[in-house]
Amino acid sequence: MGEKCQWCSLAYAICRIGCFRCYQTVCCKEPSTPRPSYSVIAIGLSQAGKSMLFAKLSGDASEKLEPTVGFSVKAVQLPSAILNVKELGGGDNVRKYWPHYFGGAQGIVFVVDSCCNDDDVDLAAAELQEVLSHSSLESLPLLVLANKQDVNGARSADELSRMMGLDAIARKRNWHIQACSKDDTESAKQGLSKLVSFINPDTETSEQNRL
Repeated sequence: MGEKCQWCSLAYAICRIGCFRCYQTVCCKEPSTPRPSYSVIAIGLSQAGKSMLFAKLSGDASEKLEPTVGFSVKAVQLPSAILNVKELGGGDNVRKYWPHYFGGAQGIVFVVDSCCNDDDVDLAAAELQEVLSHSSLESLPLLVLANKQDVNGARSADELSRMMGLDAIARKRNWHIQACSKDDTESAKQGLSKLVSFINPDTETSEQNRL
């Protein structure tokens, strides 16, 4: 009987040690650092696919989606940050009001339809150049999303960059162009993560440390 009690005591002690270690690992673990959040504006010509793209990126319903007329705000979750994206309508009668929404922006996303005609590419470049000259956006980092890559005849990101003259019009700031589509949101997220690394270079270092 005494030997059995000894074995029972030993088993109980081992159990307590295991539970204590589990408690230390799970319950006493340091809370994870909250992800920082940043505010960016998303602009582009009408029909560039901004509304659909950011609805999917934010996890919002995309069925029967109407083009944005004024603006909408979407929260996009990234591994290193949360982006609060203020998407502005791109119609001819709306673009003149864009500057009213520039305040507080920490980065710029410009969405381009990779399948649009040459005239619209030129118009997109002209609108982007005007936007980048605004005092509220001076030196802010830029991400150009070459959208609709899933459509036949879509121009590559490099071709759009050359046609729009991005090397010249964005030369005074950090910028990146990323090919994507509504069905390839991972590529869009890669571009947005690059934008975050421009806004806060420490974010990229933290992300590499996690990997």
